Amino acid sequence: MRGKILRIVLSFVVLLMSSMPVPAQDGVGTGQADSSITIAVIGDLAGKKSSQQVSDLIIAQGSVKAVLIAGDTCNTAATPLGEYGKLYKGTYDRILSILYPCPGNHDKRSIPPFSGYCSFWKEKAHAPDMYYSFDLGGWHFVSLNSEAFHVKGKDESAANQIEWLRKDLAARPGAPVIAYWHRPLFSKAKHCGDGKMKPFWDVIHAHGPALVFNGHNHVYERYDPLDSEGKSAAAANGIQEFVIGPGSSPDKDGMLNTEPPVPAVFHDKALHVGFFTLAPDGGYKFTIKAITDGKIKEVDTGSGRLVPY
Repeated sequence: MRGKILRIVLSFVVLLMSSMPVPAQDGVGTGQADSSITIAVIGDLAGKKSSQQVSDLIIAQGSVKAVLIAGDTCNTAATPLGEYGKLYKGTYDRILSILYPCPGNHDKRSIPPFSGYCSFWKEKAHAPDMYYSFDLGGWHFVSLNSEAFHVKGKDESAANQIEWLRKDLAARPGAPVIAYWHRPLFSKAKHCGDGKMKPFWDVIHAHGPALVFNGHNHVYERYDPLDSEGKSAAAANGIQEFVIGPGSSPDKDGMLNTEPPVPAVFHDKALHVGFFTLAPDGGYKFTIKAITDGKIKEVDTGSGRLVPY
């Protein structure tokens, strides 16, 4: 009798457990793990050995849906078309289909300017303006041309880009935003920040919180959320800037000064690759990996969530 009762009780427990909802696995923010995507961020690419190590690391990561290049897609003394071919052969050409470039000052070093860049990247260059946007994983990505602010007589081109950016963001209300270009507004490394980038920040900050990726300085920097004046801002309405520039020739000079804004994390003397896992609801996690003498280590991790205005 007792055995029969025990079997009935066990059957009831099994039935009860099978009807209970299964807890979701950890995703990013409140998003489900299976709806998140992973992207990589690199910048300032040069040198076959460095390029081999960086591209190997991205491939080993697995399931990377996009690789954003924050300018200087060929960081050599001159950048005719042939230099891109030599650098990418056997390295970045293995992931060419998922590379999303933006131009840097080294990409300009051909005759006429940017001809090597535009010939190599073809439709991905988005010539002649060299800025564009796309959507992926519920996020809106904007690739901008910082060099438009450094070409004499091209003030109208820079102004047109700002107006395009304003309209582009307005057309995507509610989407979490990632913007990337070459020259950072804020930086404590050798080339410092570039105040000419403030119009980008003004437009993006007016639209809502965002992640911004830059290169130019061959270091890794992460800033806590800021407004376009460089003052601390709440995560709900600030821009978090990441400088991920050392795809080659890492800087070794350390921080220039400690005047605000100061990066929460500063790391040099290494190659760096940023990996970001993005959920459609604006949640994100990041891991920054450094390569020194062929050895890989994590130098920064974190998470957050963008809640558009």
